[in-house]
Amino acid sequence: MAHRRDGPTPRVAFPQDLSPEARIAILRGGALGDFLCTTAALSALRASLPNAAITLITSPIVAPLARRYDAIDRIIVGPAYHGVFPGAQDDDTLADFFEAMRLEQFDLAFQWHGGGRYSNGFVRRLGAKHTVGFKSDDAPPLDRWLPYDARQHELLRYLDLLRLLGIDCAATRPYLPVLPSDRDELATLGDLVDLEALRKGRYMGLHAGASVASRKWLPERYAIVLDRLLEEFDFDGVLVTAGPGQREDSAAVIARMDRADQTVDLGGQTSLEALIALIEQLGFFLTNDSAPSHIAMALDVPSLVVFGSAHPVNWAPLERTFHRLVANWDAPCRWIMEDGCPDSSHVPCLEGVQPEAVLAEARQLLRMMGRTRGTASSRRARSAA
Repeated sequence: MAHRRDGPTPRVAFPQDLSPEARIAILRGGALGDFLCTTAALSALRASLPNAAITLITSPIVAPLARRYDAIDRIIVGPAYHGVFPGAQDDDTLADFFEAMRLEQFDLAFQWHGGGRYSNGFVRRLGAKHTVGFKSDDAPPLDRWLPYDARQHELLRYLDLLRLLGIDCAATRPYLPVLPSDRDELATLGDLVDLEALRKGRYMGLHAGASVASRKWLPERYAIVLDRLLEEFDFDGVLVTAGPGQREDSAAVIARMDRADQTVDLGGQTSLEALIALIEQLGFFLTNDSAPSHIAMALDVPSLVVFGSAHPVNWAPLERTFHRLVANWDAPCRWIMEDGCPDSSHVPCLEGVQPEAVLAEARQLLRMMGRTRGTASSRRARSAA
């Protein structure tokens, strides 16, 4: 049960019988980036219902990250369910799970997992008094729903759903609390990284990995960009990261660089906690479209995202002051759903992104920030640090 919190009087137009201490379930599977796109809505929901008991039903990969959010009172890892949670679906396990959920007597259940073709059925089986979410043409209805628009930004999607219930939503940036334990994890990399230089913003970062190859820009192109940025801008070096099992992605970039001696290969060597603390302290972050791009946005770290197969209209940073993107907008497969995009970095959307386009965007951002090598502003920043 949630701890009582001070806060405003709940403003929820639907359902009208919702108690301030309502029991609320939220279904959100997927990966880390998917969850981070819901965090602005999660904060708005908690602000509107400070004393509600909020349960998140999520995937095994999201659960460790979600545990740091005070807005969530309880986390349940969902069982394998086709189209929602991975794994072999077992009818007996599902029957036991949904029976336990019905005993919870949820007042309200949210579907925050796609258009509802599979997830709406999951939410309906929770036995909540009211259900709210999204509906594509092939999905069963909920008590209250919005049409699922594949061309809507993921973060705005969930805020719109809360507005349907009469909940005010002001924030349009992902939210990610950084914990002391994150910085403790980062400190374990002290033999590899100059942590003092990192704290002063002296490093650029590159995240070379991604969950699928069609989101990994070619390593030789990243190498060109990093060499030029190190030559032109006031950084000590580059920290290159990649996810678990992706060490070859970071190594491939560094192997093609002329300034490889100014890089540190952290591919596959950072826990999620250390990665969060590391990104928080970077002076500039270059990344594939992947979870770290959403982490940088949540922490307001200046960033540039190179897009591949996922559409930037759905996933790009909403702010453009310190968060930029480069994409091949003319790729022939844009907006073709379930088109069987090959697991390759040579898909048209990535092949069409040239180093000069990424360099132009990075240069504009870094010059605006006063990072040009040898300028008075960069020298002052360095001496002040």
